[in-house]
Amino acid sequence: MFLKVSAAGDVTFEDRDDFRAFKLTVEDDRGKLDALRRALAGKAEVPDAGTAWIFEAALRGWPGVAQDGPWQQSFSAMIEKARPHGWIDETRRAIKAHIEWLPA
Repeated sequence: MFLKVSAAGDVTFEDRDDFRAFKLTVEDDRGKLDALRRALAGKAEVPDAGTAWIFEAALRGWPGVAQDGPWQQSFSAMIEKARPHGWIDETRRAIKAHIEWLPA
């Protein structure tokens, strides 16, 4: 699963049933970090151009999965598998994702 930020700043939740992969893709120039931060306000924190902390609540509340019990259970299982690897931040309640910058 991944969040995708278009060059226009639109954020979509893609491939949401793939619980074995997690990332953020950005269709823009790597130097547009401030624009990325604005697009993800309330959904993620972006400390640098290579890392994002995506808020668990933002994903759980996304239209199309918010009321999907089996999806929520699978997402919880994914989080538990990621926890021992340091990919879960309990303070932020967020999941670590690497950022892929794509040509717009």
